Amino acid sequence: MTDLWKSAAKAVLNIYNRFVPLEELDPENHDPYLTAVRDRSRHRTDISDHLETLYRLALDRRAGLVVELGVRTGESTFALVQAVCQSGGWMVSVDTESTAYSSEYEKWRFLQVDDLELARMFADEMAKLGAPSTIDLLFLDTSHTYEHTVRDLAAWMPLLSETGAAVLHDTNMARIFRRRDGSLGGGWNNRRGVIQAVEERFQTRWDEKREFSERRDGFQITHVPWCSGLTILERISA
Repeated sequence: MTDLWKSAAKAVLNIYNRFVPLEELDPENHDPYLTAVRDRSRHRTDISDHLETLYRLALDRRAGLVVELGVRTGESTFALVQAVCQSGGWMVSVDTESTAYSSEYEKWRFLQVDDLELARMFADEMAKLGAPSTIDLLFLDTSHTYEHTVRDLAAWMPLLSETGAAVLHDTNMARIFRRRDGSLGGGWNNRRGVIQAVEERFQTRWDEKREFSERRDGFQITHVPWCSGLTILERISA
């Protein structure tokens, strides 16, 4: 698709979305951190629907260490930091590209490094920070390709704590994606790269265009299809 067509498609989607109302904020909510996350979510992006989910996953775990692979503009980073600062845990964001995002939270670190390289020396790097060496919440949002996701899962899943969870974004990618409120966004077709890598790890096949939840091989697996898809892999305590 040429740049001209991309610009035209973006303009059409923006016009369409003007007619889709934003969800009303909950007036009964008195959590300032959650309010900040929900405010951020009202800016429609390819991950806006999932910011509250990420916040709640980190908050519920009272996470001692959250690792985020893939940062870009810091949308997911913002939501995760809101949770981690309440538990006093560490947050490590990793990307090969620089980011404009910044945080005053003293236990947040941005590492500009290849995530697979970091995985090989992870315990040593966390020891330098004084952070735990096992991960309570791992968020994967890197290249969105099958090959890279296979390598990420192999390298990072063994680093989860006994009650840890891994969350993968872009498990239902398409040129046009739909958000939960019915608004639309532009994406790209990764040929099922991310979800295929997860399927291969668990030796199964799913329909990523539908919601599902099941237990498999020691994990509770939950998937939602909207906003490019989010799949949560939570360890089940023995």
